Amino acid sequence: MAARWAAWALAVCACASAAPAEMHTRPSATPTPPAPSCDPLLLRNIPPLPTNSREHEAAAVHTARALAELVEQGVADESRAAALARAAARAPLSPPPAAVALGAPQLHLGVLYFAEPPRLIVFQQNNTLTLRQFWRTLASAWNATAVVWSNAWFSCESGDEGWWGGVAAARGFGPTRAAAAVFRRWPAVPCEEAMYDWLGGPPRCDSVSTECEAYSALGNSDRKIEYRCKCQGGHWSEIGDGWVSGSALANNDAHVLTCTPCGMGSDVTACLADVYRVVLLAVNLAGMLSCLVIGLIIFRKRKCKAVAMGMWTVLEVVLVGAFLIYSSAASQYLSNGKWRCIAGAWLRELGFVACYGSVVLRLWVLLAEFRTRKAHRWTPRDSEVLRVVGAMLLGATCYLAAFTATTVCDDDWNGCARAAWHHVTAAAEILLLVAGIRIAYAARNANVPFQERRWLTAALWSEVACGVWWRCLAWGAGGAAPERWPVAATVRAQLSAGAALACVLAPRLWHGYRARSLAQEVSRRGPAEGFGPEAEEEPTSEEVRAELKRIYIELELLRSKTMRRDNPHISKRRGGRKPHRRFSLQKKGSREKVRRYEIFGMCTDVAPPHDPCGSFPRYCSAPSRGTRPPPPQSGTKSAPTLTQILQPDSMFHTSAFFVTRVSV
Repeated sequence: MAARWAAWALAVCACASAAPAEMHTRPSATPTPPAPSCDPLLLRNIPPLPTNSREHEAAAVHTARALAELVEQGVADESRAAALARAAARAPLSPPPAAVALGAPQLHLGVLYFAEPPRLIVFQQNNTLTLRQFWRTLASAWNATAVVWSNAWFSCESGDEGWWGGVAAARGFGPTRAAAAVFRRWPAVPCEEAMYDWLGGPPRCDSVSTECEAYSALGNSDRKIEYRCKCQGGHWSEIGDGWVSGSALANNDAHVLTCTPCGMGSDVTACLADVYRVVLLAVNLAGMLSCLVIGLIIFRKRKCKAVAMGMWTVLEVVLVGAFLIYSSAASQYLSNGKWRCIAGAWLRELGFVACYGSVVLRLWVLLAEFRTRKAHRWTPRDSEVLRVVGAMLLGATCYLAAFTATTVCDDDWNGCARAAWHHVTAAAEILLLVAGIRIAYAARNANVPFQERRWLTAALWSEVACGVWWRCLAWGAGGAAPERWPVAATVRAQLSAGAALACVLAPRLWHGYRARSLAQEVSRRGPAEGFGPEAEEEPTSEEVRAELKRIYIELELLRSKTMRRDNPHISKRRGGRKPHRRFSLQKKGSREKVRRYEIFGMCTDVAPPHDPCGSFPRYCSAPSRGTRPPPPQSGTKSAPTLTQILQPDSMFHTSAFFVTRVSV
């Protein structure tokens, strides 16, 4: 025992030499004259948790684990425990810890470090009543597997006056178990019955329509705490919607501060905040309704050229994504903070992936069509694009499941507490948009109808600007997630979903409406001049057949020229007569050449340019109606005449004859 006391004395000397600026206090046998006694006020409820409560819990867990490792290694002492307490007090928390306590009962080890003013207190049995609350909070987590938040208490000792509370955690097993607690100050806590004696009676506030909180009364010798009240959300009062102190209520003639629900009474401007919320909710619902209406229009016009060329199924997926984005903003008006947090995150991310993921895949389809240099061009089908969108949604679902399992949600209107998940999610969104912009730049020279590539790129750039603005707003708010603000969430939804609807769907619907308007205008104008019923003359069947055959020949020639132009499968060498290949030339007057001249002469009434009535005078001009061409020479097989070609029951009455007999 003497050796142990000697070791403790050496540890105390080491701590004093290691931290000379701090005040190291230990109760002695000759205490100084005590200050006026003041018992702490212990409340029955846990104070409202901070927005970054998970960070405070993590700090307590890490500190307890570090002390348990020191105990397991057999090197735990007061100096090392004090060093751990100082390190935990400097943790980057907002607000920073006001005090840190560490303990290992099996080693009779306990230290309490206060940050302001810096001082270290070593545990002993004869501590003050206020210090006992710190040790009780530390011991509350000894038999618990999870972190434990303590009830709030009011300390009236000089230097530590105010509301205190903290979170404790224990780690390790058996003889190596250790505990740590992180404490912070609360500027005010909700009023409850335990503090009525300190307030001089119940607060003069209606518990149903008002909110009451107690705060430290600095400089007031009569009372240590005071209270103030204000109207709850959705209520108003003639005094105003701000905080009203208890002294002001005591001087007022009114007995109890009572607030009236909005919509009742004569003050119309008192609940403008609720009116604004209703307007924002109506805007989000209008966006959702517009998505449904446009979806029905796209489905009805799915066979229209402007809609069919843009993959109408992909356009429907874009509309579903925009609908979910609008729904995420509308979900911010849920009363339960837990469901508001989860629903907002799920609807926003699934809608973003469905909407802008489809836009990026549409740009990928355009790039694939542009880069293809084959006769049979490969084009991704709608089913392939939908499968890729489904895979993206599956990945987003897994991510959101992890978010739901690990993130923390407040029970009040603040919504999601942690902002780290929102920052990571925003970074993933921007990466997807940058990938889409890169694909759009690769397809910048593609000839796309309706300027589709430009509109899709404009939608991506608009969403990138919106995402950067949103993250800047989040960092400017001190790391808090701006998803908790209904106004900001509504503006973000309008920019994200509105850009998709305006840049992706509006041009297609406009082109379809414009084509329909032009067709209706032409039909209203009626027949053109010179082509009315009085100027028409019924053609004969022979003239109709001749005209049709002439049109067929011209179409076949045009098709052949079009196929030959810039076709990689056809050689670029020019044909024609070659002097060194005389054996391959056809003899003069061959049957194929005779048939070709007959077709040109009888259907176009124009002689071939290379034979103006020279070698073949009988085929130079078309025969008159009712006459037959001269019979062929004896000993040769006659070619089919035009009359035989134009016979309905003739084997040549088809355009295939002209396709096989006409050469370019």
